[in-house]
Amino acid sequence: MSGKIVEMDATVKVARQLLSVLEMTETLGNISVACCRGGMDRTSFNEWKRRFQTHWLEGLKDMPPIPKSQSNQTTPETETAIMECGLTHPSWGCVKLSDFLKLQGVSVSPPSVQKILIRNNLASAYERWLKVEERHLKTGI
Repeated sequence: MSGKIVEMDATVKVARQLLSVLEMTETLGNISVACCRGGMDRTSFNEWKRRFQTHWLEGLKDMPPIPKSQSNQTTPETETAIMECGLTHPSWGCVKLSDFLKLQGVSVSPPSVQKILIRNNLASAYERWLKVEERHLKTGI
């Protein structure tokens, strides 16, 4: 019984939050500002508004909140492939690395390649060449 009460409280909380954004648009007279303050994008606002107009408060309760996280994150295997490719071809830029990886069956955009290289301190060709030299000194090749 208590699990049902907690679940009901969560749906009511979400409904109240959505209702507050809808009310804020009336008060401010500006949908974009209200959406920004409420942490909601304009498309979601339009959908919630339509549901509220047709189903009132129940229309806001029965649907779970829209997730705010990205589901298209780069896998660790892809990140490793990007770094290895960057060190195998240190003079190549992000576009060329991305194109080469696509030929290898790893689909990743140039901005994603750049972001991953930056995060691993391999952003510039100079940094990649230093890393290649460091590897060669350690292995003795």
